[in-house]
Amino acid sequence: MFEIVADTRELSSNLPALLKELGLGVRFEQLAVGDYVLSDDVAIERKTVSDFISSIFDGRLFRQASDLSSVYRQPILLVEGDITMIPSLVSNIKVYYGALASLTLNFPMKLTFVPSVRESAIFIERLVHNLNKEERPRNIVREKGQSLKEQQIFLISSLPGVGEKLAEKLLKHFGSPIRVLT
Repeated sequence: MFEIVADTRELSSNLPALLKELGLGVRFEQLAVGDYVLSDDVAIERKTVSDFISSIFDGRLFRQASDLSSVYRQPILLVEGDITMIPSLVSNIKVYYGALASLTLNFPMKLTFVPSVRESAIFIERLVHNLNKEERPRNIVREKGQSLKEQQIFLISSLPGVGEKLAEKLLKHFGSPIRVLT
């Protein structure tokens, strides 16, 4: 059984009980940031739709996003509830989309919307499941700043059956990625 840490403010929520039903251990602690800690790298800030909207207006959202992002490599903002009610909660919908744009561009935070507390539990259980898989998909994202040659090798090696060594040989023989492809 995998154990996650929940903030003590989550004691009154149904979510910890649902997580336990799904086979997760839940330990309560007073957390400095976030509501649920899944690993040394992954933590979740959980909000209802109405709390999400009010946190935009009172400034908590961006402070919490900044704090969570500075402590955890993979911060997640989990918004729970009916998102179709958002237009009725804001006088100007551009404020809502502006906040989403700001979160997307300025923070490494992943934003996830779920319709209910039950789906929050399922989402968190699946996160824990994927975090603890023996074999996780390899990260194919390369760092920025690669040389042109490295970019070309990466492009050619993404073809089925072509590894980096073969990509280098093909590029050396044909001279450019376009010639390799044709």
